[in-house]
Amino acid sequence: MTRLAFLGASAVIVVASNADASAFWRTIETVSYSRTVEDFGGAAGTVYITDAYWTSPDPDDVLLNIYNVDLGSGAPSSFYQSATGAGWLPNNLGSIFDTQALREGDSFVTIGGFGAAGLQSPGAGQGTGLDPNFGGNSASAPGNLAGWFNSSPPSLNGRLQAQDGLGGRLGVLIGRFASLDQTPDIFVGSLGARAEFTWNQGLGTPAQQGSFPVPTPGVIALMALAGFTGRRRRN
Repeated sequence: MTRLAFLGASAVIVVASNADASAFWRTIETVSYSRTVEDFGGAAGTVYITDAYWTSPDPDDVLLNIYNVDLGSGAPSSFYQSATGAGWLPNNLGSIFDTQALREGDSFVTIGGFGAAGLQSPGAGQGTGLDPNFGGNSASAPGNLAGWFNSSPPSLNGRLQAQDGLGGRLGVLIGRFASLDQTPDIFVGSLGARAEFTWNQGLGTPAQQGSFPVPTPGVIALMALAGFTGRRRRN
């Protein structure tokens, strides 16, 4: 399903979900919009953005990592980075480097650690780490089977919280993907898109794995019969 939401007069948000699977299954949802932002030195431009969220029906879940990521065949080969926000790890140094382009339009990956508005303010997303397959912090785009994680689980950065981009529903921001050319077609609706993820319910609780896209009802039934649903792994 695709749903339209209006945030003021400046942006039209397109929220896409995997057949409303978030109502009963852990999955990834995307929100696409455009925004005109001012970068360092006063230069302004329009950025086309897709935010990605991990959602769950259980408010006690805490996301730990995302891995084996393929953004899909529609994903750009490179993404926009603001002048003061080079790199995929959240990196707002504050002071004169704290620009609108960095806060609102810069591309990054994270495991939560942001406020409800998803602004990349100083300190947001700290503790995020990149798997080797990502291709490094300066990669033009996440590499094949890329992954990222919360390197400090005690911070509970990956806990669910109300998200403005999801209309107040619970979710975890896992990345902002921006382009100067067109809205990045990633995850939901992008051919070949996939990801796996690990979550628990806080320190000392069992880790569990899931995947995106959500299996069809027939596949879910077969998995249940085979004992694959609710797969758990000890920390």
